[in-house]
Amino acid sequence: MGSIPMRKGRKDQMQKKRLGKSEIEVSPLGFGCWAIGGPFWLDGLPDGWGEVDDNESIRAIQRALELGINFFDTADVYGTGHSEEVIGRALKGRRHEAVIATKFGFTYDAASRNVYTKVDLSPDYIRTACEASLKRLATDYIDLYQIHPGDIPWEQLDSVIESLEELKQKGWIRAYGWSTSNTEGAEAFAKRSSAVSIQHGLNVLIDDSAMIDLCERYQLSSINNAPLAMGLLSGKFNKATQISSDDVRGSSHKWVIYFKDGKPKAEYLDALDAVRDILTSENRSLVQGALAWIWGRSGMTIPIPGLKTVKQVEEAAKAMEFGPLAPEQMQEIDVILRRGSVAG
Repeated sequence: MGSIPMRKGRKDQMQKKRLGKSEIEVSPLGFGCWAIGGPFWLDGLPDGWGEVDDNESIRAIQRALELGINFFDTADVYGTGHSEEVIGRALKGRRHEAVIATKFGFTYDAASRNVYTKVDLSPDYIRTACEASLKRLATDYIDLYQIHPGDIPWEQLDSVIESLEELKQKGWIRAYGWSTSNTEGAEAFAKRSSAVSIQHGLNVLIDDSAMIDLCERYQLSSINNAPLAMGLLSGKFNKATQISSDDVRGSSHKWVIYFKDGKPKAEYLDALDAVRDILTSENRSLVQGALAWIWGRSGMTIPIPGLKTVKQVEEAAKAMEFGPLAPEQMQEIDVILRRGSVAG
């Protein structure tokens, strides 16, 4: 496919965005901080991305700031607190330049680096979890505090919202959201709270029209995890690839949908090959093309690819120079992948 000239206005979307209806301004691209947490386990299975160099993680965060990425998304369970600690170290003296999002709700043991599926969303636990995150992040406020468990009992929702509103009043957090793929729950949350965002999975291989529509309807930021399909959209994997057993992608977690038995699933590799030429138009890398699709999907989207090296940060940041895919490219991808038109 031939390249499509950059049209006037296509890069306008690459200016900073507000989180929902808040006054918090973030870069159109975020920095996913799961991987920099290093190894940890969920119910005995690897849930991290293998060993990591903290010094390189710090350099990557600081390089991101230099390149205009100011939004950092983590969780208290990533490395059972280690990711937050690394962010705190990296942002020392530069906290005012960054917007930090973290999450709460899953229980864990920091000493053994084990995370449990047991959820605690009681008022006391939420307050304690927030205090612990503030300490690890070496800050006195969290910009965006997100519920981490994707499904919570309906009868508990109002209590959780009340706790989050109290944290806002205390000045411990500036805004709050929810990481969930449950559109029904997300709508109830939006109606009953002052939430600013929903974090959910979204990438060129797996769209989520219902959640995008909801975010647009309620003016919620759509924060997109797995924008690179856990690395599959980087193009560095083939059908013979075997992921290390200490990597979450090599585990048998049922929610790791892009990989099975440590290998990338053939159907996703085939789908990537089918749209590769469109994603790499205008001399983009595959990573940059995958991010361009996210931006082309909706003006509410903020992809947060997992990054852990300076090189990865520089490649991702360059995607902001290209901007979103053109509407006709979005439509062509829909036709190739045999789904209805979703271009925003």
